[in-house]
Amino acid sequence: MPEILTLSTSHFELSVWTKEIDKAQDLLKKTHHARNADLPVTSIRFSPALLLTQPQDAQLAKSQPGLVLPEALFFENKQYTFEFIFSDAVSTRIEPVIIHRLRGIEEVFHYKPCRLSGSVNFGNDIGWFRLGVRYYVNETLIEQYLSFEVLPTKMAMAKDLEKIHSDVDALYPLWRFSLAQKTDQELAKSNKPHERFPLLWLAHFESLRSALESGVQQICRTPHTRLMPYAKNVSAERLRGRLSAKLEERVTGDLRNGEYQHRYQINAKRLSVNTPENQFVKMVLNKSILELMRFKDRVEREDKVPEQGRISVSFLNELSGWKKPLEQLLNRPFFADVGAFEGMSAESLVLQQRAGYAAVYRIWQELKLYLDLFGRHAAVSMKSVAELYEVWCLLEVRGMLLALGFVETATSRALLNNKGLEKTLTDGMGAAFHFSRADGIKIRLAHEPVFSRSKDPAFGKIYSWTTVQKPDIFLEATFANGEKIQWIFDAKYRIAEDKNGVDCAPDDAINQMHRYRDALIHIHQADDGGHEKSRPVLGAFVLYPGWFEEDAGANPYKDAIDSVGIGGFPLLPGQNNKWLQGFLTNCFGILQYENDASKELTYFIPHPDQFFAEDSGRIAQSGTSLSRYTDLTLTAPLGPDRSKVYSEHYCDGSARWYHIPLSTTNKFSVERNAMREVRYCAIAHGDADGRHITHLYPVKSVKLKNRCDLSIEQTGRMDSEKNTKYWLFELGYAQPLPTALIFPVFPHFKFRLTSAADVLTTKSWNDLPARYAQVK
Repeated sequence: MPEILTLSTSHFELSVWTKEIDKAQDLLKKTHHARNADLPVTSIRFSPALLLTQPQDAQLAKSQPGLVLPEALFFENKQYTFEFIFSDAVSTRIEPVIIHRLRGIEEVFHYKPCRLSGSVNFGNDIGWFRLGVRYYVNETLIEQYLSFEVLPTKMAMAKDLEKIHSDVDALYPLWRFSLAQKTDQELAKSNKPHERFPLLWLAHFESLRSALESGVQQICRTPHTRLMPYAKNVSAERLRGRLSAKLEERVTGDLRNGEYQHRYQINAKRLSVNTPENQFVKMVLNKSILELMRFKDRVEREDKVPEQGRISVSFLNELSGWKKPLEQLLNRPFFADVGAFEGMSAESLVLQQRAGYAAVYRIWQELKLYLDLFGRHAAVSMKSVAELYEVWCLLEVRGMLLALGFVETATSRALLNNKGLEKTLTDGMGAAFHFSRADGIKIRLAHEPVFSRSKDPAFGKIYSWTTVQKPDIFLEATFANGEKIQWIFDAKYRIAEDKNGVDCAPDDAINQMHRYRDALIHIHQADDGGHEKSRPVLGAFVLYPGWFEEDAGANPYKDAIDSVGIGGFPLLPGQNNKWLQGFLTNCFGILQYENDASKELTYFIPHPDQFFAEDSGRIAQSGTSLSRYTDLTLTAPLGPDRSKVYSEHYCDGSARWYHIPLSTTNKFSVERNAMREVRYCAIAHGDADGRHITHLYPVKSVKLKNRCDLSIEQTGRMDSEKNTKYWLFELGYAQPLPTALIFPVFPHFKFRLTSAADVLTTKSWNDLPARYAQVK
């Protein structure tokens, strides 16, 4: 492992090693050259200023707050080994230790006599990394910090990330700033759910604050009051009303003795706003203001550290903007008469039901979780570039849909359920954008929907039968005829080059797309009322930060996307990203008008049938097709004792209904899927002397109904059966058979599943070949 950096001081020598640094440097050069961006270098900052005895470059000053190296050395997703070798001046009585906000960083370093070493992999965390070392020299404590910048290799720090930040800030202000610095293991576990779904976190907090302000304003207009007892001392001439016998005797005695100066205590009641409910509201305001001030102070302190130099002034101004209106409300005269909140002995109906109070009470249940979270953290940092890229991809897809003429009709922002400190999305679709367009297409674009397992799945929902699935982006389109089609996009901040040096999505990311499409199962209600499964995802695609000249070639995954519906799209900030835009255009078209007055469409949207006609939508399991038999036919006799009109309909080919007991099909072990697959009915009619099949009826629908729900028109006779299940076939216009098919007279009811082609060419029922061989 080559040594890439050595820093020598009078107290220690720091050496840094890593593998294959040249590959990362070449990738950095390629990335910045493609973006027309200046190549960054590595800057190292010292706090306090450090005296270097052997600087890297002889031209560099020996005593300085930092130094600049000729080329970049520290990169994302790369492991580095740091080793401090201490001089004899450093005390060994108290071992030197590493200082860092993350306990996990500190724990990877171990001390041996005169040596302190450890390895760090930065993962997708880019920006300033601050490493401190604490040691003693002659009983004097010394803390020395070194800060350097970890660079991304797949993006240009100054150009691409600036675009991501501006796009994210435009819709989700300040979301990219993280409040989640791990200080110990227990805190890391409790905070992880917040990091897993960080989208709109601060925006959600701002909306809670606004709702809180509105609720308090309503309370100030119509505050809750209560008759409260109080005592007052008055002179004898001011006494009014009925007095107690004891007080009356005392007053009479004093007057008789000429003692007019005495004042007497009486108990009375008056309306007061100093109620527990108003005390609670005042406590909420005080607590919110206090925690916001504490948090703002911590942000400002951390912003002075080089590691945290990315915090914007707008973030601090936003916090002040949240605090000011709350202070103005608290300074209203109303709250001057309200005391401190000391708790309530029982639940308050005022807090739960009364306008204003109920809003403040509900908001506080959510708000206090966030304020508690603020109070436990002393640092603010940026989200990892992988998280930023994921959210940016979501916004980029949203922007492409808007460019296709869709209008955003609703945004479900962070609809969260509380489970302690864990946040779960409502129905897995808690954060989603909803779009519509004049042609009737509606779209739902969801971020990290949760598809979970269920022992009792409900109709109309998507489940994963084995493990929970959480794709990054879920796009569902509902067409004008009600049909729904779904696609999955998964953002991966990773690149794998092929043998020709072409940027590709990693193989495991492509494999994950196959998993998503196979694992997600939609449950819908069959005609017989049972559960029917289908795979709803038509395509699954990786979004990755690959760079291409899109005008000069084709997407390397085009063939895979067209053939099997699995592939990837390169997506980079600042690029046109035409391949993904073209895919969405082919799916939904561009809705345009000749002019605003005529509103005439110049581009018509294709019918959703096109998706199922494509190769990728026509792949079935080996040995099966979309339908096992395309002309499966039920041949059976007409039941006895039917009305004359009902029987005549079968004679002249105008019948519209046929029914058969579920118990009969169960007796022959005919699966429900087989009955739903029936496409034709050939029904024998006649008398005991002979039965014939004269017409072939196409089946319009197959439903499982209670016998009591069937009409005489559908059955040909009244029946006392109530909850007995029957298969009901709705028949279309009949096709006469070239030759009537002879149907034998059996002592018991018999039926057969066969093919329409054989019914048209066979003369006897006994000669018909059977489909689903168990029915004979």
